[in-house]
Amino acid sequence: MTSNILAGRYADPTFNEIELSALEWLDGFYSLEHLLCTRVWTIKLCADASAELKFAALVHDAERFFPGGPTSTPSKFDDPDYLFAHSTRSANIVEAWLRERRPPPGEDYLGQVRRLILRHEIGGGWDADILQAADSLSFLETFDWLTVDWVRSGRYTIAQAKEKLDFTVERIRPSLALRYALPLYERALRMLESAHEITMDLKQRREIAGNRRLLLGELPPARANE
Repeated sequence: MTSNILAGRYADPTFNEIELSALEWLDGFYSLEHLLCTRVWTIKLCADASAELKFAALVHDAERFFPGGPTSTPSKFDDPDYLFAHSTRSANIVEAWLRERRPPPGEDYLGQVRRLILRHEIGGGWDADILQAADSLSFLETFDWLTVDWVRSGRYTIAQAKEKLDFTVERIRPSLALRYALPLYERALRMLESAHEITMDLKQRREIAGNRRLLLGELPPARANE
């Protein structure tokens, strides 16, 4: 059922060449749905979002796709050491990938993308605040299953996972984004509180969340796990 709902949900004729290449690069990443949704929210919050802002939204968590990064189970979700390490590693990985392209983007583009990724957790400046808010909205919308997985796998208790949902809302600055966030928060919280009763196949849900072809409508729902 989930695959039917998500099939083609993020298809967008406005994707540019570099965005499509990044989606191929990150295909299979369990956060791919989250990244796509962050771009959607970025555009919804800022209709004239720059190419750099939309691209940063699409790749801001890239480092988690590559081994060797900071722990994905921080003791505190607002821990600056964790947030800075995560953001810096993502910025470094994305910048290296961009510089390997031929021809590489200009230095202004590279600099803006790097700055935004570095600030996607903390905000600072209107465009970074938009990205942080879009990231937050996307987490609430797409990662309700992930907080359930945290609880079911023993990584966090329900109370600890709720702290992540709380922090995700509390850090939002734009008032419009906060209005969007509240119903998403309530829905995610209801699902979290039912974590031990939910029968969802969490392994399959993770695979669907990283399936580029399904999310972009290039693969029939019945073949979602290919």
